[in-house]
Amino acid sequence: MGHFALRLLPLLAGAFVLSTPAQAADATSCKPLQLINSIKMTANADRSRFYVPVQINGTPKNLLLDTGGGITQILQSVADELKLDDTYSSIVMQDLYGHVSRRAVRIKTFDMGMQRGEDLKIHLAANPALPDGAAGLLSTDLFLQYDIDLDFGADRLNYFSQDHCEGRVAYWPERPLAVIPIDLRGGHLNVDVTLDGQLFHAVLDTGAPTTAADLSDIIQTFQLERGSPELPLAPGDPDHPDLKYYTHKFERLSFGDITVLNPQIDLVPGIGGTDLKRRSVIIGLNVLRQLHIYIAYGEKKLYISPAGTGESALIKNAAPP
Repeated sequence: MGHFALRLLPLLAGAFVLSTPAQAADATSCKPLQLINSIKMTANADRSRFYVPVQINGTPKNLLLDTGGGITQILQSVADELKLDDTYSSIVMQDLYGHVSRRAVRIKTFDMGMQRGEDLKIHLAANPALPDGAAGLLSTDLFLQYDIDLDFGADRLNYFSQDHCEGRVAYWPERPLAVIPIDLRGGHLNVDVTLDGQLFHAVLDTGAPTTAADLSDIIQTFQLERGSPELPLAPGDPDHPDLKYYTHKFERLSFGDITVLNPQIDLVPGIGGTDLKRRSVIIGLNVLRQLHIYIAYGEKKLYISPAGTGESALIKNAAPP
């Protein structure tokens, strides 16, 4: 797939440094947080989708924030518009509706905030279109070299250096703070969750507007019947009328010290997961947007609190380098 490393723009090189008193005391043994990049995201009206502004070969576009995809992608229509050179890819992409892509494109410059990637090979999306005119998906392959901070209270995507004091990353004031180990297989944010006391495998997916689970897993685990009052047929997706799914209100969804009470979960046939041998849940934006999530890739941990309101002190006090 080529390299996905984002290099800092020469004219904007630098990093903001945040030092707390506890970190300052240990300055000789480890480093304080270093903010590499901060991008203001936009959201649709009901905040079920978040978009990241980028420039592809100098042309402004918006990418859908998608931590569940694993691979950054752009639409074929955008590749045609920008006259990007396409090439074969060994990776086959397929969406939920059966669309398939085996192609990638070359991008000369990819700008996002204060960072630039050059000569990138990025996959063409299987999806023929995305909501709100998005040009593609921004996923975790462009995150792995950094720590990633999803501040949904301020609509910010922040990139931090991984070279910092372990465990000292929660610069924001909101508490309580949950620390949750994650499995990064497949580039996904994999966690164990309990759903009404039953253990499931889950993926944190900002590309999914709602939280969903595999229909057959839920029927077998909780002995529910399709079409019953406990498992009614959902109204459906007007853009995909052939996709039929169900819905169920559970009592409790928990991962680590995070608990969601009475979650309404969509039950979709065959959504599977990164590990098809385990029962699967996709935790979508209806849950995630209520949280502040710091992904410490080097530590393989999530630091999560309730989302705040407005810009954090770190961003307010940071002058552009």
